[in-house]
Amino acid sequence: MTVALHRMDYRERTTQHVAPSVGLSHVSLELGHLYMEDLMAREGESRLADYFVSVSPWVKTIESMGRWGTNTPRISTCFLIDDYFSRLDEPAVIIKKVLDAAAKSGLSIDYIARESSCAEFGETRLAQRVFDQIVPEPLPGANGNRPTVKESGWLANGRRSPDTASAPAMGADAWESPKQTAANRHSVFMDVQIRDDLWSCSFLASVWQLLRLGLLRPDEKQLTKPVKLDGDYPRDWSELPPVIKLTDTRNPFCAYRSFSILPTRFMEVEMAARTVLHQVRVDPLILEDLDSRALPERIELPPNILDRIDYAFINDWTPASSH
Repeated sequence: MTVALHRMDYRERTTQHVAPSVGLSHVSLELGHLYMEDLMAREGESRLADYFVSVSPWVKTIESMGRWGTNTPRISTCFLIDDYFSRLDEPAVIIKKVLDAAAKSGLSIDYIARESSCAEFGETRLAQRVFDQIVPEPLPGANGNRPTVKESGWLANGRRSPDTASAPAMGADAWESPKQTAANRHSVFMDVQIRDDLWSCSFLASVWQLLRLGLLRPDEKQLTKPVKLDGDYPRDWSELPPVIKLTDTRNPFCAYRSFSILPTRFMEVEMAARTVLHQVRVDPLILEDLDSRALPERIELPPNILDRIDYAFINDWTPASSH
């Protein structure tokens, strides 16, 4: 007698998550991120022109660096405008001022983005999404006596100094130094405020980097696929798309790498943003998508997303006042 054996496969049914596709340049080149006092100062146009004069040599250098995996890199340029913390003149006034100043130095801005869209746009809450993806580094010896980042709105890159308020005044162990988790011999300890009643500038800078690197794929397509407006700009910033396409470039807004040219006063903001990004868990399907698309282009993407971000800080341009 022959017995037929039938193999049975039992598989758990799970929701199949697919990372939405985005177009990718080789480099997203940020030409600036200026505040209200920079854009609305009385000498605004001449000061903006001076700023882009300082930026221009760096753009030429970046275009010729030869490190983007091809001799003809796809480079898209962008500019971030602060409409989250500040009240600005009407969009038509500010955007024309920025574009005219850039053009005087031979620079072209492909995309302008609104900083408020890094917080939220429509039903999309990008900042909250990134906040929910934070996975704080495990700290040896932590006893849970400090509130979590979700409760406090603060994120550190290591162990904070213990609270000694209740320690004996002459106690030998009344104070301990903070300690960076991945210190290189000596610690560079940072404690970053993520939010109070608003998201912090540092945190929005981390969202902005993730968006440019194609590491955020929101359902609202305008955040990764900018639109070109026909006709006049609306009078209110909130009525603008989150990212506006200004030229006929075929180079997408998102890119494998980002490069930001910024005034030196943004150095602390970007260091804080990097502290955040080091502790953000990126969707592995998105990372897989980027790797699979980089391979045919012979691009080697660093596995650490922080290594995909470059900067040039310029200090020969004086802002109107500190933020």
